[in-house]
Amino acid sequence: MVGQQQILSRFLLAPSQQYDQNHQDRIRQHWEDTYRFKQAAVLIPLVHRENGLNVVLTRRAKHLKHHPGQIAFPGGRFEPTDEDLIATAIRETFEETNITCSRNDVHGCLSTLPTMSGYMVTPFIATIDSDYTPIADPNEVDCIFEAPLNHLLNPNNICQYEFLLNGNNHSVYNIPFEDYSIWGATAQMIKLLSDQIWHDDL
Repeated sequence: MVGQQQILSRFLLAPSQQYDQNHQDRIRQHWEDTYRFKQAAVLIPLVHRENGLNVVLTRRAKHLKHHPGQIAFPGGRFEPTDEDLIATAIRETFEETNITCSRNDVHGCLSTLPTMSGYMVTPFIATIDSDYTPIADPNEVDCIFEAPLNHLLNPNNICQYEFLLNGNNHSVYNIPFEDYSIWGATAQMIKLLSDQIWHDDL
């Protein structure tokens, strides 16, 4: 079981990992001639429970233009009033979930991930108070739930699927949890965090 101190120390001391190169090439090729990526940030909120650390996740509202109904970390695009991307992640998390987080609670970030919706997303890892009161903004979020960090980071729970696109082989990740299916950018971020935490054991 991964404890808070163990995961934070391994995360901070581990060499930075990179996302699947095929994914990055595919996204950049898709947008390079038609779009300029926008900056965005998400928060990976860790909360201490009796059985270890949990991760707070959301299910995006079904009426949204981008990634409707998908499981995601709270977050959104950078606004000119944001001091930096950490401020973006903290602000968007509060707006979507009512979860508060200070800059001192942020322990670091993963590599930036390009997405098919045209964003460069930076994930920040933070710890939050265990007595938070979740309130989902119905304009953006259908529900808020927690998943055990150990389950998400377990390589045996991270499924990889291959598919053919424009004559090239590509892969996507999926992490099942209860009635939820975590895939897309969120699953890629979790896979990267798993690789970084367990890099010595790979």
